Amino acid sequence: MKRVVTVLLVLLLCCSCTLNKKDNISDDNIVTYDDSYIEVIPDSAKKFIDGLADDIILTPHEIEEYNAEIRSKTDSIFNLSEIDSITSSEIRNLITKYTVPTLPKYTGNGAVTNSEVNNMLANRNLDNITDKKTITKGIIVARANLKSFPTDVHFYDSNGVYNFDRVQETELHVNTPVLIVHESSDEKWYFVISYAYCGWVEKNNIALAKDEDFDYFINSREFAIITDALVDIDGTLLDMSTKLPYLKAVEEGYQVVLPIKGDNGYVSKKEVVITRDKAHLGYLPYTKRNVYIEAFKYEGHPYKWSGMDDGVDCSSYISNVFRTFGFMFPRNTADQNGSVGQIIDVSNKSTLEKLNILSNNSDPVILYQPGHAMIYLGILDEKHYIIHASGSDLKVVTTELNTSSSYLKKINKIDLIR
Repeated sequence: MKRVVTVLLVLLLCCSCTLNKKDNISDDNIVTYDDSYIEVIPDSAKKFIDGLADDIILTPHEIEEYNAEIRSKTDSIFNLSEIDSITSSEIRNLITKYTVPTLPKYTGNGAVTNSEVNNMLANRNLDNITDKKTITKGIIVARANLKSFPTDVHFYDSNGVYNFDRVQETELHVNTPVLIVHESSDEKWYFVISYAYCGWVEKNNIALAKDEDFDYFINSREFAIITDALVDIDGTLLDMSTKLPYLKAVEEGYQVVLPIKGDNGYVSKKEVVITRDKAHLGYLPYTKRNVYIEAFKYEGHPYKWSGMDDGVDCSSYISNVFRTFGFMFPRNTADQNGSVGQIIDVSNKSTLEKLNILSNNSDPVILYQPGHAMIYLGILDEKHYIIHASGSDLKVVTTELNTSSSYLKKINKIDLIR
């Protein structure tokens, strides 16, 4: 198996979307705007976007080039299109790289026991790993937790706060492609490779996919992208930046195709309608105004470690917001802050020097400190502000950034996304 530095190519193809208006489509089949989209501006965003220029910062092609530059700087991404076989030793190495969290940890009903740990380890089914000369493809059909071990047991840090499960690695959106390389002993979990992570996913969240169906859902040339924080469509939760094949415009909104799991375990198509205030045809135009609007749609949304339980953490929040414009960031903060944007190292700068750099910048900005990421909002009433998924507040909040702020003191990277 190859681990490569490029994002899954099929996820990066820009697409054309037709709404009976050919001037919505550029010559190279990339939607540049959607004049049927109903823009929803959160009230708390209005004071920050008042008077803000709506100029396009990067075109879709420039964002593609930007993604290529990100891929060249990180080794944290799998290119699924280049993985056509994998050996048993490679699978074993991927599975066993995860270590059991240090006990004590808590399930929500008491302490994690040694017996539960041993059962979890045995469930990895290591003795039955085999070479895969061809790899089964799958598509996520329900918002899924990707875990470091095949277990329903939670490993919470405390017996009272259930936002930090230390065997949770990330969340996978609906219509995310995966490669299935192993199965647990209890036959309830698949070990999968996604573009940014490998880990265990419950089988009922994955539909098997033949090549043509895999290509249709993931590589569709016409798509709608979710622009609200979390949308419930017929009981299926769709995160911001989820892409779905687009069929046509209808009176109620956009008719799209939802991947579902058929009776035979393979992916099937379900036509659903998403209203025009929840999705956009093609990627949103990349403007600072649109970044702020999308960022504020998450305000108050629950913080959950690695996106568990329908929440977001700091890096998934940022990834989801910027993916609505076509950016493909690495999943984790440590990988993002070395590969995303025009990076300014401010680790040796004073708080005043950091604020001065921010004051003289007009681009969308992501701020990084060890283990945390934030979106910088700018100056309002002579005060600097950020918006972020805060582990201490347990939700997405707006926070003042002043010289006494612990966030400002710890910031070591300022990333300009231009």
